[in-house]
Amino acid sequence: MTMRFFRRASLVSILLWCAFGFLLVVGFRESNIIGGFSGISLRYETPINGLAAHRARQYSITNGETFWLTFWQEGSAFLSVGRGEVYSNSISFSGDAALVWPAEYTAGSAPGSLDNNGVAVSEGLAHRLWGSTDIVGQGVEVNGEKRAVRGVFRGDANLVLLSFGIEDTSHSWSGIELSGGEAHATRGDAEIFALASGLGRPDYILMGGAMAFARFMSIAPLFIPIIYALVTIAKFIRRHYSWFGVPLLIAGLIVFAVLLPALLERLPGWVIPTHWSDFSFWSSLLRQGGEGLREFLSADPGLRDVELRMHLLRLMGISFLSIFCGLAVCFRWSMSTPEERVNV
Repeated sequence: MTMRFFRRASLVSILLWCAFGFLLVVGFRESNIIGGFSGISLRYETPINGLAAHRARQYSITNGETFWLTFWQEGSAFLSVGRGEVYSNSISFSGDAALVWPAEYTAGSAPGSLDNNGVAVSEGLAHRLWGSTDIVGQGVEVNGEKRAVRGVFRGDANLVLLSFGIEDTSHSWSGIELSGGEAHATRGDAEIFALASGLGRPDYILMGGAMAFARFMSIAPLFIPIIYALVTIAKFIRRHYSWFGVPLLIAGLIVFAVLLPALLERLPGWVIPTHWSDFSFWSSLLRQGGEGLREFLSADPGLRDVELRMHLLRLMGISFLSIFCGLAVCFRWSMSTPEERVNV
């Protein structure tokens, strides 16, 4: 009976550990997907015409170490091929497609920044229109204009990405993704650039707080077993090797001091205080965080924003389940006997 109890307890612990590890992997995957979205996104309720976009690009080229721009606009498109036709959601873009719609490509790739007649389609749209995803290089008419399929990306919804070359001035844009520039650009930097380049003041500036939040949520469950292990080790040392406590604490502080610069490097610049005791910084940080959250929620959500929010919701659910599994594992370990731990 006792051996059967040990085996049952061991099986439950193993299952909890497996669930914890699986959820961590899935959470890291969701965090990586969210990280593919641009860190700084400008939104305009009145679209920017092609000439203004071209001048902004010229400003970026002539001013060296500054932002590079990717323009985009959401809408709908009518696609037709020899075997069928369909209306689809569309995202027109000029620049880096990965900043507009981060996706995993199962065939081909996204149209390049110089491509003026390429498209990429979702798997769902490919199946509905062609009956297959093996369509790279095939022709398609989009709103009566002949284009060629460059790639197919994962997704069941009808979606087509339409590329416009960086020299094309025929299209208008309501969204701009900023890349490059300073390592830790601020909201003020983005606004100054928009005004100086002739784009005008954006209606919304989304600063990529979702990416920092996603990174934190993906690693937060790891702190539970780590903290539990550190507390357990500290209790063991205090009980059996109390003389070793002070040197170990000093060594831990040294390791933390060595790792601190690397940890700070991964944080956005606007959350790093120049003076840790400066209370005005913390109040300013809370104000900026509140303004960023307000803009993120109040900006008119398009396909791209809905996709980002769905990934954030999934990550939050996964992280909470991971935390629960981590707490359950640590609780079972703390309540188990040494014999049960050996059986695990």
